[in-house]
Amino acid sequence: MKKLLLLSTVMCMVSSVSFGMEVKPYVEGRFSENFLKSEYKDELGKLDFKDSGVMGGSLEVGVKLDQFRVGLEGYYNDKMKDNLNLFLIVPVELESKGLFLNGYYDFKLPDNLKKVKPYVGGGIGYSWLKETIKLSEYGESDVSIKDKDWGWNVGLGCGYELNQNLDLTLGYRYENLGKIKDSDSKNEFTNHKVSLGLRYTF
Repeated sequence: MKKLLLLSTVMCMVSSVSFGMEVKPYVEGRFSENFLKSEYKDELGKLDFKDSGVMGGSLEVGVKLDQFRVGLEGYYNDKMKDNLNLFLIVPVELESKGLFLNGYYDFKLPDNLKKVKPYVGGGIGYSWLKETIKLSEYGESDVSIKDKDWGWNVGLGCGYELNQNLDLTLGYRYENLGKIKDSDSKNEFTNHKVSLGLRYTF
């Protein structure tokens, strides 16, 4: 509920300073391939977990004002999987999902390229993170740690106008998804995301 109130407040603020610019709502769905990394640190040192090609998806709703866009995005990434090498090889799974409040600037190109719409953007967000050590592989109970944390992103991309309302989008984004923390360790999630989407502007 608080996040919906925040979005409503932002939209009202944007509308109040638009000075007559046309406000156009939009919705965009994206499929993504994620190159996730988890950096685990404790008093004994540091471990890196990586997984390439993790599939994900997101849905964003927002408003467009001339060359600016503001949107609230919900995302979900499939489980990132790697192995912890101790005396035995123990599988580790890491999950991430959350919300981003994003802002974008769409560049205008000459008329002969007006269907091409490059953009830059960034945002702040809130993630729900979970790490599971799969001890069930060896007859023990799995160990899971959950946490919530703030994150941020920055990226760029390009849209291509399919018709007056519909754009095909391709983008790259670097994301810091936050940390899982307990009393003596922390585990920071980062991601390189490549996405393909469709944006419908009303």
